[in-house]
Amino acid sequence: MSGLLYAIGETSRITGLSVKALRLYQEKGLLEPSCVDPSSGYRYYTERDITVAHTLRALRDLRLSLEEIRGVLVELNQGASLAEQLAQVRMRLAEEAASAQRSVLALDTLLRHQAQAEAYLRAPPPILERGLPTARVAMHRARGRYSDASVVFPRLLAACGPFIAGAPFCLLHEAEYREDDADISWCVPLAPGATPEGVHVEQVPEVQAATLVHSGPPDSVGPSWARLFAHLHVKERAPATPLRETYLRVETKQGQSWLTELALPWAGKKA
Repeated sequence: MSGLLYAIGETSRITGLSVKALRLYQEKGLLEPSCVDPSSGYRYYTERDITVAHTLRALRDLRLSLEEIRGVLVELNQGASLAEQLAQVRMRLAEEAASAQRSVLALDTLLRHQAQAEAYLRAPPPILERGLPTARVAMHRARGRYSDASVVFPRLLAACGPFIAGAPFCLLHEAEYREDDADISWCVPLAPGATPEGVHVEQVPEVQAATLVHSGPPDSVGPSWARLFAHLHVKERAPATPLRETYLRVETKQGQSWLTELALPWAGKKA
């Protein structure tokens, strides 16, 4: 065999891979020595083997599994470029990093909700039964996501301008929670007689409802809705739709949290 041959100890020093690791990679079929002395069993590596070993170590440092490393080495042996393979690895790692970041944000949300839930149990907001008066509103009704409020409300508020006469609210026309096809009316109360251009105007009728003011972001209202449903069930009243969420205060840069009045109407006694 032509070319220089390096003993396993020398290869270990050159590549930064331990002798134990080199033996493991041979066992796994990732890095075979080009020459094994039949009498002594000593392993010898060529310069090409050392190039593969450097690549293998770099991939290991990227925390790729042995099977993933095997796949990259197979592609390289078939003529693929190292840059191409590394670009694919980078794409996967970027996706994993984005996924990890989403998981961190989700955990932060859970921790925040846990703290809010503990505070809520210590001092839950009172439930009031009251009449919600009739209201003349600019309304946009559609099926979509609850988060669509961030798009719809700015448009409604801009169109209504000086005619706004109260806090905006949503009418939720179904009791159940829906991911992306919820039946929602986004409403902005209007001053008497006002008819802004380019908006649909409706009269929302008066209803009797159990209400409470929830402190926290929109995705944390579940426990408060639970209290309202439980309140009506205890009084043997049948919950009715539409449910209502009135946004008394949105989160501010000064650290003030959301305040949302939740209103659950009822329709007489349970059957």
